[in-house]
Amino acid sequence: MLKIFTTQLMGKFKVIQDQHEMVIEDISRLFAQTITGGGTVYFYGEHELQGAALEAVYGSEKLPSSAILHDPATLTENDCVILFSRFNNDKLAAEHAEKFKAAGAQVVGISATKKETDPLLEQRVHFHINTGLTTGLVPNDDGERLGYPSLLTSLYIYHALYLTTREILEEHGYEF
Repeated sequence: MLKIFTTQLMGKFKVIQDQHEMVIEDISRLFAQTITGGGTVYFYGEHELQGAALEAVYGSEKLPSSAILHDPATLTENDCVILFSRFNNDKLAAEHAEKFKAAGAQVVGISATKKETDPLLEQRVHFHINTGLTTGLVPNDDGERLGYPSLLTSLYIYHALYLTTREILEEHGYEF
């Protein structure tokens, strides 16, 4: 099972890289503009994806001018928010995105795009990255799929954004 899980997980990472390379670069430019323009890059995670927000703000590789979003009333037009959610049809996440946008912030959504559902989150954000993780990665003998690493795919996306943003900032003389 572990070998299947690892192979499938690496496949998800590769699909994210291949399908979202340009949007990762666009979001990283937004982050760099926010950081150099005196704004804050806020992180917000729904449920278990709070772990991605915590890693982004308190981990060893964190962006400057970043924080956990506790109060949307503090948002300004100089800020941006990256919102992690399990699925793109998450009504609560979509409502949060609307509040963040209403405050003037740029909003990035990270979630799995479920086919044949209303893409509530995708419709309410400026940028969206699909984790591609709609089910578990490993089938068991009963046909059930186990191993749903939503936090791992979200962390992969965060680190892709971090590395790209850092590269952009360093190219422009920003020192870490």
